[in-house]
Amino acid sequence: MNKMPVIQVYALGGTIAMTPGDTSGVTPTLSATDLIRAVPDLQDLAEFRTDTLVQKGSANLTFDLIADLCARAEASDADAFIVTQGTDSMEETSFIASLIYKGKKPLVFTGAMRSPNQAGADGPANLLDAVRVALATPEGCVSLVMNGEAHDPWHVAKEHTSTLQAFTSEPGPVGTLSEGTVYWRRQAREALGLQGRPAAVALLSAVLDDDGRLFDSLAGLGYDGVVIEAYGAGHLSELWAAKAEALAAKMPVVLASRARGGRVFENTYGYKGAEIDLIARGLVPAGGLRGRKARILLSLLLGDGAANWKQVFTTLAKSV
Repeated sequence: MNKMPVIQVYALGGTIAMTPGDTSGVTPTLSATDLIRAVPDLQDLAEFRTDTLVQKGSANLTFDLIADLCARAEASDADAFIVTQGTDSMEETSFIASLIYKGKKPLVFTGAMRSPNQAGADGPANLLDAVRVALATPEGCVSLVMNGEAHDPWHVAKEHTSTLQAFTSEPGPVGTLSEGTVYWRRQAREALGLQGRPAAVALLSAVLDDDGRLFDSLAGLGYDGVVIEAYGAGHLSELWAAKAEALAAKMPVVLASRARGGRVFENTYGYKGAEIDLIARGLVPAGGLRGRKARILLSLLLGDGAANWKQVFTTLAKSV
């Protein structure tokens, strides 16, 4: 008789674990064991170990918690790992894991858009799909599974507050599920296994007719770097451009876009405040990385103290 694979489930709370309480609204109360027991079909796929690390809304999750979770997985002899959590920060937590995870077994994040007490709750289906993806994923890869799709954490974003199709990736998912089978569209990305503690990196978003006063205080607030979500393909007002240049003389400044898709340009627009001018002023383009993820990557590279952070950041950003 063939031995069943062993899957370790780490539960962090979130909508997938929420039930009505004594106060108004739902709160995270279900454990990892509760979540597994709610999906009988899982028992035909693997043996499960469960660990409820925290029961929180995902806005409260931290880098340290994800680093601890990755370390637990790296030390475990399980065949694959599932992380259940809230969807609000899942695009960031899964991206952190894809940067720092050093394990050789698949690591899959999933959650739910509807709590278990709601009609059409999607948590059980997402958990079942996550297990199927984990069992079919190449070693050392991190993915995010929601609504019948497996996504690359480098590309995925939560784009809607409530629909089941909330998570999308600009190039599309890396895989889809149909009739219990995972169909890969392209190769899943292997985690990088970066070292280092996160440095303090701020995130600013360009808005119309802002006087840029936040720039004036950033250098004195203890930040080690900043990511600017610029207009369009990487454009700022002339006022913001001047302030960004002054800041870039003191700390790393990365140029991302506030747009929902596309890459930051490097060689098209030549007016003051456009990408050619900003790069010449010392800003580093974020390629296809969105601002939230550019912040995480820059934070890790600066925290590692790497003198070649710019070269590494640029190389990775161009791969997205």
